[in-house]
Amino acid sequence: MPVAEIKTIRKEAYAHESGSSRVKTTVGIGMEKERDYNLGEKRAGVQAETPERAIESSEYAVEDKNFLPGSIAAEPSLNNQKDPKKGFTGYLRVIWPYTVIMAFIFLGALVTGYISAENFPSMADALRESFSSRFESLLTMDPLSIMLAIFLNNAFVSLLFLVLGLALGVLPVVFIAFNGYLVGVIAYLVAQERGMLFILLALLPHGILELPMVFLAAGIGLRLGHQVFSALIGKPTQIKKEFKDGLVFYFRWILPLLFVAAAIETFITPLILSFI
Repeated sequence: MPVAEIKTIRKEAYAHESGSSRVKTTVGIGMEKERDYNLGEKRAGVQAETPERAIESSEYAVEDKNFLPGSIAAEPSLNNQKDPKKGFTGYLRVIWPYTVIMAFIFLGALVTGYISAENFPSMADALRESFSSRFESLLTMDPLSIMLAIFLNNAFVSLLFLVLGLALGVLPVVFIAFNGYLVGVIAYLVAQERGMLFILLALLPHGILELPMVFLAAGIGLRLGHQVFSALIGKPTQIKKEFKDGLVFYFRWILPLLFVAAAIETFITPLILSFI
């Protein structure tokens, strides 16, 4: 073969190989660009959908945690739903203004009774005879029976204060005022015979528990009366719930402490008075 033809064939082969490599290079570059473009679209899609998906994921996560039994994340929400009225201090924060009102009514009536007994001795003597005849039967009982009689009397009176509060709160106020007046009259008569120290020692040991419990029961009654009045003038109220909460508080706290006060009055107060 001539040398010229051989050179021509080599040139054509070289040109063919160069063209093929260029085509491959172009195709490769195009595929890389297309792959980069698709990758960019995917990243842009992920970035665009991330906020919504993040919100949905967080919502589903919260729901899953709340529905999981014994979940720690569900406990704060349950704690926040606790009734603030439950417990002694919780309900006390609700009724303390009414209780304070009843305490002042009792103390005011007590002072009035004390002064009245001093100015009207005949009236004081009549009240003492009525009071003595009412509780004369206690003197013939054994100490345990006396304790139960005192407890049942105080428990009934306190429950009466609470229930009758539904009558606009008037009757608890009247009964508290009457009992305060009667205690004032008796205190004056006993003080004239035994002295003021005897009165203090006879009332303080059990009175520290008994009087606050009576005031609380009367305060609940006054609050119920306020709720009834609010309902009558068109304000939104929950009388049934208030009445139920009051009864629960009475049986859970007032009644047991009245029992303790009756035990102190029966067994400890006479022991203290025996040293005078």
